[in-house]
Amino acid sequence: MATLAKEYTDTRKVKHKVEHLTVSTDDKHNQEQILEELFRALVEPQKHVPA
Repeated sequence: MATLAKEYTDTRKVKHKVEHLTVSTDDKHNQEQILEELFRALVEPQKHVPA
């Protein structure tokens, strides 16, 4: 298995911790829910939190 990043740096050069989860896509319902949540996260307007 690949070594996954434990943090990432955003466009403002701020570092953030990363949490990786594993979800089974064997179940069709789980797969559809994952795709729906990913789609929403990508298309909804971003909520900026003041630093």
